Amino acid sequence: MAWRALPGVDVRLANGLAALILLTASAQAERRHVTALDTSNAAAALAKGAREAPRSKDPHQALAEQVAAELETLAKTVIIVDTKVTEAEAARLRRVRAAYRILRTRFAAGGEASDVDRMANARRRAAARLLLERDRSERQLLADEAAQLRAAETTLRAATAQVPAIVLPESILRPAKGTIARRFGTIIHERSKAVLARRGIDFEVPALAQAVAPADGVVRYAGPMRGLDHGVILDHGDYFTIVAKLSELAIPVGTRVTRGDRIGRAVRARVYLELRAKVGPGGLPIDPEPLLAR
Repeated sequence: MAWRALPGVDVRLANGLAALILLTASAQAERRHVTALDTSNAAAALAKGAREAPRSKDPHQALAEQVAAELETLAKTVIIVDTKVTEAEAARLRRVRAAYRILRTRFAAGGEASDVDRMANARRRAAARLLLERDRSERQLLADEAAQLRAAETTLRAATAQVPAIVLPESILRPAKGTIARRFGTIIHERSKAVLARRGIDFEVPALAQAVAPADGVVRYAGPMRGLDHGVILDHGDYFTIVAKLSELAIPVGTRVTRGDRIGRAVRARVYLELRAKVGPGGLPIDPEPLLAR
């Protein structure tokens, strides 16, 4: 999905929104990210408090903990990728030596090579060149991944200074009238034992229920979101809200909305809400439930 900066929107905001849209567009309707952990690791994660945050937790505290967790994950991933780069380089050197011997192969002096020998030798040389090219490409991919991870880590570390100054709302409206069906936080999938992290909450609502803006803001995106039907991204200053699983979007990009303004209708019997503080390129999600107006 291509992103084009709107008139009056600076490049940094446009880039941040592009990252946000990519993060929001999950392949599953529940907006879940799957981390393959075995049962023991998953149990340990829960023992350390990987379950959803208590409803009474201060949003700034939750945000600070989220940044710390993201940094810890990035640091571990950088180590893993660096190890893979080192291993790939060692494997590449071994293959280079083997390929060099193949490429230097010559027929014995005074002997006449048959056509079969020539064809076999040509195939060995072609395979050696292909293998070397594949190794080079794989190592470059790993090196690029490591560089991107380090850049993300640097950006996130710089963003930690923003956390205390982020202005979060005292309350936001429910995007639709209904009860919470799926909460923010992590669970362990019964069958796979993988840890699933939900970045927002789902409301059980009447079919085709009206959806409204949770707070005053500006529409930055309105359209399809993979796995979430259609949705709207609203900019509220220091944070975004995403209201999705909608149809019949009622507002175009650039529209200023007031808390409670109609923005669309539920496509079925669920409406999704996500809140992201503007920390880092795509923002960090925090639990919107403690902020819901009673």
